[in-house]
Amino acid sequence: MTVFGGVRRRVADLRIATKIVSVSLVVTAIFTASGVVGLVNLQRLVAEQDRDYRVNVVAVDKMTDVRSAVGAELEAVLAYILSDPGFYRDTYAEVIVDSDRDIDARIAELRALALPRNELSGLKAFAATVTMWRTARQAALDAADAGDQRKAAAVVLVRSEAIARAVKDRANSFLDQLVEAVADGARRAKANGIRNTQLTAALLAAGALTAILLAVLTARAISRPLREVVDVLARVARGDLSRRVELDRGDEVGQMGRSLNETLGVLRAAFEEVHHRACHDGLTGLANRALLRERIAAARPNAAGGLPVAMLLIDLDGFKQVNDAYGHNAGDFLLTVVAERLVAGVRAQDTVARLGGDEFAVLLDGVESAEDVYLVADRLCTDLQEPATYRPDCVITPRASIGVSLWDGEVPIDALMHDADQAMYAAKTGGKGRVVRSA
Repeated sequence: MTVFGGVRRRVADLRIATKIVSVSLVVTAIFTASGVVGLVNLQRLVAEQDRDYRVNVVAVDKMTDVRSAVGAELEAVLAYILSDPGFYRDTYAEVIVDSDRDIDARIAELRALALPRNELSGLKAFAATVTMWRTARQAALDAADAGDQRKAAAVVLVRSEAIARAVKDRANSFLDQLVEAVADGARRAKANGIRNTQLTAALLAAGALTAILLAVLTARAISRPLREVVDVLARVARGDLSRRVELDRGDEVGQMGRSLNETLGVLRAAFEEVHHRACHDGLTGLANRALLRERIAAARPNAAGGLPVAMLLIDLDGFKQVNDAYGHNAGDFLLTVVAERLVAGVRAQDTVARLGGDEFAVLLDGVESAEDVYLVADRLCTDLQEPATYRPDCVITPRASIGVSLWDGEVPIDALMHDADQAMYAAKTGGKGRVVRSA
């Protein structure tokens, strides 16, 4: 008799109860081993996703700080060039030094992260662009110190556009990579869920009542939360950041859910900030030219339907003299005051925008009549001329010239803006501080 035959006989001679217990122990051991393997895989997946989330979140945060620091430095360099030697120029020089320090610190922190090779290459390219900018910036500052402000301004204007575009592209690249990482995590989680489901099905087919009960408990404890996480991640991959994972538990699945919710919050805030910066003026918070054109296009049905739609183009009189007399901080204060008065003087559905420098625009969308348009324009002109206290010993009285153009929805937006601009120019040449209607 062979060894195998002997073992077979011994098993056959066992009591039924012993066979049942043995089979139950084998099934339990298989299920336990499978549970351990599944738990190890789940912990590894949680750790990988948590690490990826944290690296991408930190990278987005650091890159946002770099972009803000670069923007502040660009403004400081322009202000340095346009200001005369003395206190204000020294102040802007300190801002430039602080911005350089912040940029270098954030770039060093980004280099310290465990970023993929592609992101590291992008970071190196960005750092090289910053180095090029600093070289050109130094030439501009030297030219400004030498009294050649025209040359300095030309250098800054050429380089500032390049560096701003580089910062924006780098930030968008980080966001895209983060979304792709989240989508990849969703795919991995889905594949892992499929494998776990197949294993559970096999165990249910081979196990007894205990195996079935454990499978049901495991499905309730793990499968449902995982399906919710996978659903949220799939929505993120499609660009939907509105869902959140509702898991109030302290285990690894709960940690994964909280990490995912934190990532979604940072992503949502980052996207909202990018969109807001793209559509609003940095100093006053008003709509910029691009957003204004969108609002004008949206008002076309009202204009075509007979509801008066009007464009008010507003230019401050003597703004340069305010800057020359009191400094650029006073000029910024005056621009902010004008913005607040314009917003306070119109309805919520109207749009107030800053087009650049000391030029503003107001879109009146669907007023009662054309006469009301001119009443609003006259009231705004009067309100803007109220004195504003810059400091206890300095009171500034702004004045503005306003050009008004009614829109029937037929002429192009550029033609509407041109008509309002012509009317504003006529107001300036005709004595300033008044309202002129377009022909």
